[in-house]
Amino acid sequence: PHLERTDCLGRQETHGSLKQVQKLLSAHETSYLQSLRNLKKKINLLQSNVGKPAIKPINSTCTKLDAPINGRKLGKSHSVGHEVHFLCDPGYELVGSESRICQESLTWSGQQPTCRDINACASSPCLNGGTCTDEVNQFSCFCAKGWAGATCQSPVPTHCCGCCCPTATTGPLVRPSRCTVTQGTTHCTCEPGYTISGRDSNTCTDIDECELFHNGQAGRLCLHACVNTPGGYRCSCPIGYDVTRDGRSCKDIDECATRRNNCTNEQMCINTYGGFQCVRVDCPKVPNAAYVKTSPIWRGESSWGGISPKSPCLFHSMSSRKRRMKMETCLEFTGQTHVWFSFSYGLYI
Repeated sequence: PHLERTDCLGRQETHGSLKQVQKLLSAHETSYLQSLRNLKKKINLLQSNVGKPAIKPINSTCTKLDAPINGRKLGKSHSVGHEVHFLCDPGYELVGSESRICQESLTWSGQQPTCRDINACASSPCLNGGTCTDEVNQFSCFCAKGWAGATCQSPVPTHCCGCCCPTATTGPLVRPSRCTVTQGTTHCTCEPGYTISGRDSNTCTDIDECELFHNGQAGRLCLHACVNTPGGYRCSCPIGYDVTRDGRSCKDIDECATRRNNCTNEQMCINTYGGFQCVRVDCPKVPNAAYVKTSPIWRGESSWGGISPKSPCLFHSMSSRKRRMKMETCLEFTGQTHVWFSFSYGLYI
Protein backbone atom coordinates (compact mmCIF):
# COMPACT_ATOMS: atom_id res chain seq x y z
CA PRO A 1 0.00 0.00 0.00
CA HIS A 2 0.89 3.61 -0.52
CA LEU A 3 1.77 5.47 2.70
CA GLU A 4 1.98 9.23 3.05
CA ARG A 5 4.59 10.71 5.25
CA THR A 6 3.44 12.96 8.12
CA ASP A 7 5.87 15.13 9.95
CA CYS A 8 5.63 14.86 13.79
CA LEU A 9 5.74 17.91 16.09
CA GLY A 10 8.97 18.70 17.60
CA ARG A 11 9.69 18.26 21.30
CA GLN A 12 9.52 21.99 22.03
CA GLU A 13 6.17 22.49 20.28
CA THR A 14 4.67 19.54 22.15
CA HIS A 15 5.85 20.93 25.46
CA GLY A 16 4.21 24.33 24.71
CA SER A 17 0.86 22.73 23.83
CA LEU A 18 0.82 20.77 27.08
CA LYS A 19 1.44 23.97 29.05
CA GLN A 20 -1.58 25.66 27.42
CA VAL A 21 -3.81 22.69 28.28
CA GLN A 22 -2.55 22.74 31.87
CA LYS A 23 -3.37 26.48 32.23
CA LEU A 24 -6.87 25.91 30.82
CA LEU A 25 -7.54 23.08 33.30
CA SER A 26 -6.29 25.20 36.20
CA ALA A 27 -8.64 28.05 35.25
CA HIS A 28 -11.63 25.69 35.06
CA GLU A 29 -10.68 24.13 38.39
CA THR A 30 -10.54 27.56 40.08
CA SER A 31 -13.94 28.57 38.69
CA TYR A 32 -15.44 25.24 39.74
CA LEU A 33 -14.13 25.56 43.31
CA GLN A 34 -15.47 29.14 43.59
CA SER A 35 -18.92 27.98 42.45
CA LEU A 36 -18.86 25.20 45.06
CA ARG A 37 -17.96 27.68 47.81
CA ASN A 38 -20.84 30.03 46.81
CA LEU A 39 -23.29 27.13 46.71
CA LYS A 40 -22.17 25.98 50.15
CA LYS A 41 -22.73 29.49 51.58
CA LYS A 42 -26.26 29.62 50.19
CA ILE A 43 -27.11 26.18 51.61
CA ASN A 44 -25.82 27.21 55.05
CA LEU A 45 -27.88 30.43 54.92
CA LEU A 46 -31.06 28.54 54.03
CA GLN A 47 -30.49 26.05 56.85
CA SER A 48 -30.03 28.83 59.40
CA ASN A 49 -33.24 30.61 58.28
CA VAL A 50 -35.29 27.42 58.39
CA GLY A 51 -34.18 26.75 61.96
CA LYS A 52 -35.29 30.16 63.25
CA PRO A 53 -38.88 30.48 64.64
CA ALA A 54 -41.31 32.64 62.71
CA ILE A 55 -41.43 36.23 63.92
CA LYS A 56 -44.86 36.99 65.36
CA PRO A 57 -46.28 40.48 65.55
CA ILE A 58 -45.71 41.97 68.97
CA ASN A 59 -49.03 43.76 69.04
CA SER A 60 -52.09 43.67 66.80
CA THR A 61 -54.21 46.25 68.60
CA CYS A 62 -54.17 50.00 68.97
CA THR A 63 -53.31 51.67 72.24
CA LYS A 64 -56.10 52.03 74.78
CA LEU A 65 -58.08 55.26 74.58
CA ASP A 66 -59.34 57.04 77.68
CA ALA A 67 -62.71 58.70 78.02
CA PRO A 68 -62.53 62.50 77.97
CA ILE A 69 -62.92 64.35 81.24
CA ASN A 70 -66.64 65.02 81.87
CA GLY A 71 -67.50 62.48 79.17
CA ARG A 72 -67.78 58.80 78.27
CA LYS A 73 -66.28 56.35 75.78
CA LEU A 74 -68.48 53.75 74.04
CA GLY A 75 -66.70 50.63 72.75
CA LYS A 76 -64.11 48.37 74.38
CA SER A 77 -62.40 46.65 71.43
CA HIS A 78 -59.07 48.09 70.26
CA SER A 79 -58.55 45.67 67.35
CA VAL A 80 -57.92 46.82 63.79
CA GLY A 81 -61.11 48.03 62.11
CA HIS A 82 -63.04 48.56 65.34
CA GLU A 83 -64.56 51.92 66.21
CA VAL A 84 -65.09 53.77 69.50
CA HIS A 85 -67.45 56.68 70.15
CA PHE A 86 -67.36 59.56 72.62
CA LEU A 87 -70.13 61.39 74.48
CA CYS A 88 -70.08 64.32 76.89
CA ASP A 89 -71.96 64.74 80.15
CA PRO A 90 -74.92 67.15 80.33
CA GLY A 91 -73.71 70.74 80.28
CA TYR A 92 -70.68 69.97 78.10
CA GLU A 93 -70.11 69.88 74.36
CA LEU A 94 -67.75 67.61 72.42
CA VAL A 95 -64.72 69.19 70.76
CA GLY A 96 -62.91 66.91 68.31
CA SER A 97 -63.73 63.57 66.72
CA GLU A 98 -67.00 61.94 67.75
CA SER A 99 -65.61 58.53 66.75
CA ARG A 100 -62.17 57.03 66.05
CA ILE A 101 -61.19 53.86 64.16
CA CYS A 102 -58.21 51.57 64.84
CA GLN A 103 -56.28 51.58 61.55
CA GLU A 104 -54.01 48.89 60.07
CA SER A 105 -51.02 51.01 61.09
CA LEU A 106 -52.15 50.42 64.72
CA THR A 107 -52.91 54.11 65.13
CA TRP A 108 -56.27 55.77 65.80
CA SER A 109 -57.91 57.99 63.22
CA GLY A 110 -58.80 61.56 64.11
CA GLN A 111 -57.82 63.41 67.28
CA GLN A 112 -58.61 62.67 70.91
CA PRO A 113 -61.75 64.72 71.74
CA THR A 114 -62.39 66.81 74.83
CA CYS A 115 -65.56 67.88 76.61
CA ARG A 116 -65.86 71.64 76.95
CA ASP A 117 -68.24 73.37 79.30
CA ILE A 118 -71.04 75.05 77.38
CA ASN A 119 -70.37 78.76 77.77
CA ALA A 120 -73.62 80.26 78.99
CA CYS A 121 -71.99 83.71 79.06
CA ALA A 122 -71.36 83.80 75.31
CA SER A 123 -74.53 85.84 74.75
CA SER A 124 -73.55 88.44 77.42
CA PRO A 125 -76.71 87.97 79.52
CA CYS A 126 -75.62 90.27 82.38
CA LEU A 127 -76.88 93.85 82.01
CA ASN A 128 -75.88 97.24 83.42
CA GLY A 129 -72.21 96.45 83.80
CA GLY A 130 -72.73 93.06 85.46
CA THR A 131 -70.04 90.37 85.28
CA CYS A 132 -71.11 86.94 84.01
CA THR A 133 -69.73 83.74 85.55
CA ASP A 134 -70.25 80.51 83.62
CA GLU A 135 -71.45 77.51 85.65
CA VAL A 136 -72.58 73.99 84.82
CA ASN A 137 -75.93 74.23 82.98
CA GLN A 138 -76.39 77.85 84.09
CA PHE A 139 -74.71 81.21 84.66
CA SER A 140 -74.66 83.80 87.41
CA CYS A 141 -74.27 87.56 87.30
CA PHE A 142 -72.26 89.72 89.69
CA CYS A 143 -74.10 93.01 89.45
CA ALA A 144 -72.59 96.45 89.71
CA LYS A 145 -73.49 98.58 92.71
CA GLY A 146 -77.10 99.68 92.61
CA TRP A 147 -78.34 96.83 90.42
CA ALA A 148 -79.81 93.41 91.25
CA GLY A 149 -81.64 90.52 89.64
CA ALA A 150 -80.64 87.42 87.75
CA THR A 151 -79.28 89.54 84.90
CA CYS A 152 -78.76 92.79 86.86
CA GLN A 153 -81.89 94.21 85.29
CA SER A 154 -83.47 95.81 88.37
CA PRO A 155 -82.28 98.76 90.44
CA VAL A 156 -81.74 97.99 94.11
CA PRO A 157 -84.51 99.63 96.23
CA THR A 158 -83.30 101.86 99.04
CA HIS A 159 -85.85 100.46 101.48
CA CYS A 160 -87.77 97.17 101.57
CA CYS A 161 -90.58 96.18 103.88
CA GLY A 162 -92.32 92.86 104.35
CA CYS A 163 -95.47 94.03 102.57
CA CYS A 164 -93.78 95.08 99.37
CA CYS A 165 -90.80 92.74 98.99
CA PRO A 166 -91.39 90.05 96.33
CA THR A 167 -91.80 86.48 97.50
CA ALA A 168 -90.69 83.42 95.59
CA THR A 169 -93.22 80.90 94.38
CA THR A 170 -92.43 77.35 95.47
CA GLY A 171 -93.44 73.96 94.11
CA PRO A 172 -91.90 70.75 92.74
CA LEU A 173 -90.62 72.51 89.61
CA VAL A 174 -90.01 75.91 91.23
CA ARG A 175 -87.56 76.52 94.06
CA PRO A 176 -86.41 79.70 95.77
CA SER A 177 -82.97 80.91 94.76
CA ARG A 178 -80.08 81.34 97.14
CA CYS A 179 -78.78 84.89 96.94
CA THR A 180 -76.00 86.69 98.72
CA VAL A 181 -75.32 90.44 98.75
CA THR A 182 -71.75 91.59 99.14
CA GLN A 183 -71.00 95.34 99.01
CA GLY A 184 -74.17 95.97 97.06
CA THR A 185 -73.57 93.10 94.58
CA THR A 186 -76.21 90.36 94.48
CA HIS A 187 -75.25 86.83 93.52
CA CYS A 188 -78.07 84.26 93.18
CA THR A 189 -77.64 80.53 92.58
CA CYS A 190 -79.95 77.52 92.24
CA GLU A 191 -79.90 73.89 93.32
CA PRO A 192 -78.54 71.31 90.86
CA GLY A 193 -81.09 70.69 88.12
CA TYR A 194 -82.60 74.20 88.38
CA THR A 195 -81.85 77.53 86.74
CA ILE A 196 -82.71 81.17 87.38
CA SER A 197 -86.23 81.89 86.12
CA GLY A 198 -85.99 84.57 83.45
CA ARG A 199 -85.35 88.02 84.89
CA ASP A 200 -86.67 87.09 88.34
CA SER A 201 -83.66 86.32 90.53
CA ASN A 202 -85.86 85.14 93.40
CA THR A 203 -87.04 81.89 91.81
CA CYS A 204 -85.40 78.90 90.16
CA THR A 205 -87.22 76.68 87.68
CA ASP A 206 -86.52 73.05 86.87
CA ILE A 207 -84.34 72.30 83.84
CA ASP A 208 -86.13 69.99 81.41
CA GLU A 209 -83.22 67.67 80.57
CA CYS A 210 -85.42 65.59 78.26
CA GLU A 211 -86.07 68.57 75.98
CA LEU A 212 -82.62 70.09 76.41
CA PHE A 213 -80.70 67.00 75.30
CA HIS A 214 -83.24 65.46 72.93
CA ASN A 215 -81.33 66.58 69.82
CA GLY A 216 -78.06 67.60 71.44
CA GLN A 217 -74.59 66.39 70.53
CA ALA A 218 -74.62 64.01 73.46
CA GLY A 219 -77.59 62.16 71.98
CA ARG A 220 -80.86 61.17 73.57
CA LEU A 221 -80.79 60.42 77.27
CA CYS A 222 -83.25 57.49 76.98
CA LEU A 223 -83.68 54.92 74.23
CA HIS A 224 -87.49 55.00 74.55
CA ALA A 225 -89.08 57.82 76.55
CA CYS A 226 -87.66 60.46 78.87
CA VAL A 227 -89.71 61.77 81.82
CA ASN A 228 -88.69 65.06 83.40
CA THR A 229 -88.62 65.09 87.22
CA PRO A 230 -87.91 67.88 89.72
CA GLY A 231 -84.18 68.47 89.49
CA GLY A 232 -83.54 65.56 87.13
CA TYR A 233 -85.12 63.00 84.80
CA ARG A 234 -85.88 59.29 84.47
CA CYS A 235 -86.35 56.88 81.56
CA SER A 236 -89.61 55.00 81.04
CA CYS A 237 -90.58 52.00 78.93
CA PRO A 238 -93.84 50.97 77.20
CA ILE A 239 -96.28 48.55 78.81
CA GLY A 240 -94.79 45.07 78.96
CA TYR A 241 -91.20 46.27 79.36
CA ASP A 242 -88.96 47.16 82.31
CA VAL A 243 -86.05 49.60 82.49
CA THR A 244 -82.67 47.84 82.46
CA ARG A 245 -79.92 48.37 85.01
CA ASP A 246 -78.27 51.13 82.99
CA GLY A 247 -81.45 53.20 83.39
CA ARG A 248 -81.67 53.92 79.64
CA SER A 249 -82.73 50.73 77.82
CA CYS A 250 -85.84 48.53 77.98
CA LYS A 251 -86.22 44.75 78.28
CA ASP A 252 -89.28 42.57 77.73
CA ILE A 253 -91.16 41.25 80.78
CA ASP A 254 -91.78 37.50 80.71
CA GLU A 255 -95.30 37.51 82.15
CA CYS A 256 -95.49 33.73 81.92
CA ALA A 257 -92.31 33.07 83.93
CA THR A 258 -93.11 35.74 86.52
CA ARG A 259 -96.81 34.71 86.75
CA ARG A 260 -97.93 38.21 85.84
CA ASN A 261 -100.72 36.91 83.61
CA ASN A 262 -104.40 36.04 83.87
CA CYS A 263 -104.37 32.74 81.98
CA THR A 264 -106.67 30.05 83.41
CA ASN A 265 -105.72 26.46 84.21
CA GLU A 266 -107.22 25.40 80.88
CA GLN A 267 -104.93 27.73 78.93
CA MET A 268 -101.25 27.90 78.07
CA CYS A 269 -99.36 31.17 78.61
CA ILE A 270 -97.22 32.25 75.62
CA ASN A 271 -94.81 35.16 76.18
CA THR A 272 -94.66 37.78 73.40
CA TYR A 273 -92.76 41.03 72.97
CA GLY A 274 -94.48 43.50 75.25
CA GLY A 275 -97.19 41.12 76.43
CA PHE A 276 -98.47 37.54 76.46
CA GLN A 277 -101.16 35.32 74.97
CA CYS A 278 -103.45 32.78 76.62
CA VAL A 279 -104.00 29.84 74.25
CA ARG A 280 -106.63 27.19 74.95
CA VAL A 281 -105.61 23.62 74.19
CA ASP A 282 -108.31 21.58 72.43
CA CYS A 283 -107.65 17.88 71.96
CA PRO A 284 -108.42 16.45 68.49
CA LYS A 285 -111.35 14.15 67.88
CA VAL A 286 -110.36 10.91 66.16
CA PRO A 287 -112.80 8.06 65.27
CA ASN A 288 -112.40 4.92 67.37
CA ALA A 289 -110.04 6.75 69.75
CA ALA A 290 -110.20 9.08 72.69
CA TYR A 291 -108.02 11.87 74.05
CA VAL A 292 -108.07 12.59 77.77
CA LYS A 293 -106.59 15.95 78.79
CA THR A 294 -104.23 15.75 81.76
CA SER A 295 -103.38 18.54 84.21
CA PRO A 296 -102.32 21.65 82.23
CA ILE A 297 -99.40 24.05 82.76
CA TRP A 298 -97.18 21.31 84.14
CA ARG A 299 -93.45 21.99 83.99
CA GLY A 300 -90.45 20.06 85.23
CA GLU A 301 -88.58 16.84 84.55
CA SER A 302 -90.77 13.99 83.37
CA SER A 303 -90.28 10.30 84.06
CA TRP A 304 -89.01 9.94 80.49
CA GLY A 305 -86.04 12.24 81.17
CA GLY A 306 -87.23 15.26 79.18
CA ILE A 307 -89.20 18.43 79.78
CA SER A 308 -92.83 17.50 80.18
CA PRO A 309 -95.25 19.06 77.71
CA LYS A 310 -97.78 21.72 78.64
CA SER A 311 -101.44 20.72 78.49
CA PRO A 312 -100.79 17.19 77.11
CA CYS A 313 -103.51 14.87 75.91
CA LEU A 314 -103.51 11.19 76.84
CA PHE A 315 -104.36 9.09 73.80
CA HIS A 316 -105.96 5.61 74.04
CA SER A 317 -106.30 3.31 71.02
CA MET A 318 -107.46 -0.29 70.82
CA SER A 319 -106.87 -2.98 68.22
CA SER A 320 -107.31 -6.74 68.05
CA ARG A 321 -103.57 -7.37 68.11
CA LYS A 322 -102.11 -4.66 70.34
CA ARG A 323 -102.84 -1.90 72.79
CA ARG A 324 -100.89 1.28 72.77
CA MET A 325 -100.98 4.32 74.98
CA LYS A 326 -99.38 7.48 73.69
CA MET A 327 -98.92 10.87 75.28
CA GLU A 328 -98.41 13.83 72.99
CA THR A 329 -99.05 17.56 72.97
CA CYS A 330 -102.07 18.61 71.00
CA LEU A 331 -101.12 22.29 70.70
CA GLU A 332 -100.23 23.85 67.37
CA PHE A 333 -100.22 27.56 66.67
CA THR A 334 -98.67 29.87 64.10
CA GLY A 335 -96.50 32.96 64.45
CA GLN A 336 -94.80 31.68 67.63
CA THR A 337 -91.85 29.43 68.29
CA HIS A 338 -93.09 26.02 69.47
CA VAL A 339 -91.72 22.56 70.18
CA TRP A 340 -93.49 19.26 69.69
CA PHE A 341 -93.10 16.68 72.47
CA SER A 342 -93.99 13.03 71.91
CA PHE A 343 -93.64 10.26 74.50
CA SER A 344 -94.81 6.66 73.96
CA TYR A 345 -95.19 3.82 76.39
CA GLY A 346 -97.39 0.74 76.82
CA LEU A 347 -97.70 -2.95 76.17
CA TYR A 348 -97.91 -4.61 72.79
CA ILE A 349 -99.85 -7.90 72.62
